[in-house]
Amino acid sequence: AWQSQASRKLAPASPAVVVSVDFERVFSSLEERVFEQAKAQQVINALTQKIEAKRQHIESYEQEFELYEPGSTKWEELMQEQQLEVLEYQAQVEYRNLKASREESKGMRLVYEHIRESVAALASENGWDYVFVNDAAVAFPEGDNVDMGMQISNRRMLYASQSLDVTDTLIEYMNASFDEMAVR
Repeated sequence: AWQSQASRKLAPASPAVVVSVDFERVFSSLEERVFEQAKAQQVINALTQKIEAKRQHIESYEQEFELYEPGSTKWEELMQEQQLEVLEYQAQVEYRNLKASREESKGMRLVYEHIRESVAALASENGWDYVFVNDAAVAFPEGDNVDMGMQISNRRMLYASQSLDVTDTLIEYMNASFDEMAVR
C-alpha cells in the first residue's frame, strides 16, 4: 500500500528532440536587430550634434581672446567661461558614451528576448525538446595572447550535426514576424 516516488514505475522515456542554433548568425541576420541598432544610432547622433555645437562654441572663444589684453578682467572672465564650457563638453561626451552603451544594451536585450520567445514558439510547433546554442560554430580567436583554457572551458558543445541546425528556420521565422509587425 505504501509506494514512494522512487519506487513508482515511470512511463518509458521517448528520445528527446535536440536541435542547435548558430546564435551569432541568427543575431547578425535579424531585421529587428538592424532596426534596434538604427534606433540607438538616432539617439547617439542627436547627442553628437549637440556635442559638436558645444565644441564649435568652445573654439569660438579663441577669437574673443584676441580682443582683450591677456590678464585683463574681461580676458579672465572669458577664460573661466571657456573652462566651464569645456567641463560641460566633457560631461556631455561622457553622457553620450554611457547613453550609447545603454541604448545598444537595451536593444540587444529586446532582440534576445524575442529570440527566446521565437525559439519557444518554434519548439512547440516542431516538437523540439531542447534548442542549444552551437558555440562550436564560432571559431577560436586568433593570436598568441588568447587564453585557450578559458576559451575551451566556455564552450558547451563540441559538435552539432548540420542536419539538426535550425538557424535558418529561426531567422526566417523571426524576420517574417518582424516584417508582419512592421506592416501593422
